[in-house]
Amino acid sequence: MEMTNKDKIDFIYLSQQPSRYTFEQPKLKQWVESYCIGRVLNLFAGKIKLSVNEIRVDISNDFKPDYCMDAYDFITSWDKGNFDTVILDPPYNVRQAREKYFDRYIGSLTKIKNQIPKILNDGGRVIALGYDTTGMSTTRGFKKIAICLICHNGRHNDTIGLVEEFRLSEIGSKLLLNI
Repeated sequence: MEMTNKDKIDFIYLSQQPSRYTFEQPKLKQWVESYCIGRVLNLFAGKIKLSVNEIRVDISNDFKPDYCMDAYDFITSWDKGNFDTVILDPPYNVRQAREKYFDRYIGSLTKIKNQIPKILNDGGRVIALGYDTTGMSTTRGFKKIAICLICHNGRHNDTIGLVEEFRLSEIGSKLLLNI
């Protein structure tokens, strides 16, 4: 199999002790910030503010977000313009949901992902953190451009960071209206 430059993606491996809040991990925080462009929507903002032009959304008012509400409700009601970057860092395991969100889960992440193209500028990015590289997918008009594997050492699962770029031309505006 022959690979071209368009098939290649950036990859970085980090060793970082785990933390209760994702962006308390300085190497991971720096990696995410390095891929943010323009106006950033931090959809599951948590406690730590990033050094980017971000609008912070979280279901917990404890974290002093710009908008305290459910992520899906925010996306479907947003009418103040589009974003250049969307950060998806939901509680991706039961322990996180119990500790930080009083057993509240994010609902269907698929429903949220289906709405993101409506609020993302062409050429915008989605930065997702979790345990897999499924991401936004090509069917929604996204192409993977970077992966970060974060080893937490010991008995902790690794975290995977994924950066994808949105190209409206990949799906066409007709499909976008039906999402």
